[in-house]
Amino acid sequence: MSTQHDETKAVKARRPKREINEETVEILRHRIGIATRHNQRSHNEVCSVDSFRHYALGIGDDNPFYCDPRYAQSTLWSEPIAPPMYPISAGIARRVSWSEDEKAAMSGGDPLAGIGQYMCGERWLFLRPVREGNTLQREQSLHAVELKQSNFGGGVGALLSHQVSWVDEGDDQKISPYALRFLDFWHADREHSAKSGKYRDVERTIYTDDDLAKIDAGYANERVRGSEPRLFSGVSVDDALDPIVKGPLCVADVMSYHVAIGWGGFGGGANKIAYKARQRIPKFYIKNELGFWDSAQRCHWEDAWAQSMGQPAAYDYGAMRTNWMVHLITNWMGDNAWLWKLTASIQKFNYIGDTQWMSGVVTSLDEKVGAVEIALKGTNQRGDVTCTGTAVVILPKDERRVVIPYYDPADVPEAVAP
Repeated sequence: MSTQHDETKAVKARRPKREINEETVEILRHRIGIATRHNQRSHNEVCSVDSFRHYALGIGDDNPFYCDPRYAQSTLWSEPIAPPMYPISAGIARRVSWSEDEKAAMSGGDPLAGIGQYMCGERWLFLRPVREGNTLQREQSLHAVELKQSNFGGGVGALLSHQVSWVDEGDDQKISPYALRFLDFWHADREHSAKSGKYRDVERTIYTDDDLAKIDAGYANERVRGSEPRLFSGVSVDDALDPIVKGPLCVADVMSYHVAIGWGGFGGGANKIAYKARQRIPKFYIKNELGFWDSAQRCHWEDAWAQSMGQPAAYDYGAMRTNWMVHLITNWMGDNAWLWKLTASIQKFNYIGDTQWMSGVVTSLDEKVGAVEIALKGTNQRGDVTCTGTAVVILPKDERRVVIPYYDPADVPEAVAP
């Protein structure tokens, strides 16, 4: 029998969600810069060569630099290092101590709980290689909040940017972080998104044998630069990168991504683990058509739930396509180079059944540091550009590996928005 206290807690946990308006945004603005308390454990608390391989394979990348430790030991790095975006799977949350004012600002739970969120972009600075045995400490805070109108995800919404940093367990503040990520999310009411139905009539593709042969040829012809150095002197503006293909997207691809990163920021899992996650974040669980609680995250693998939000089918995570841009870059740049900066903007959905062709072209050169800027895009089988990006790669000027620039806040790429 439940007690009155239990019933009161349940009602409070499922109180009506807030409207997305200036009042809600103002509550959020008071939280900017306050480190969040995050007790959920990362998928990889200690970095290992196995987890490097699992991450690479989870995004569809079999580059031996990340997947074969013996190969990695033969490179100028002398040991395996992680794929660039691996930190999103890793780290131990730093202990956070709040002042009384910070406690007040962070009280009351998530003001946007129960409201749909869509990743619309992210920005990265990659500053140090992650190696086997590193124990990263992760810290996250709200970086910016804006109320605005957008065609992405259904009308008026809130654009939130979160800053995440990873440092080594033993580092002091003078040492450059391993990586910085600025993650941009568009928050819009699911009901409004469903009513707008902007994407509901997107035509699903039925593939012919010729279509499949073209995709297979893309996989067969994928080239990894590897141990052949790509020198700065050999690159010119307007050089095109060899494209890579990803798709057709299926549920197994989404599940493989979870093998790479774990369950992500909201947690989740099987059976009792899902039950415990529901106690922690009840608004993230919504009854399905059979009447039992299921994660709102199922929009990434369940067509019916995605369709209830105005989408024609389940869709990928935006960060999957960012990883695919990185895959394109690391194939092209070779083992001795370094991906330094990355900006990604997600402009359209990538639905189950869609195929993405990732491509890039060199747009500028900086001889002083050996930096090459590359414009990136992902184009689906309909000819729609679904994502764009900009990467800055540091290429070697001789047979040695590059020197990675030290962290400068001025190097953080500008924000992206829907």
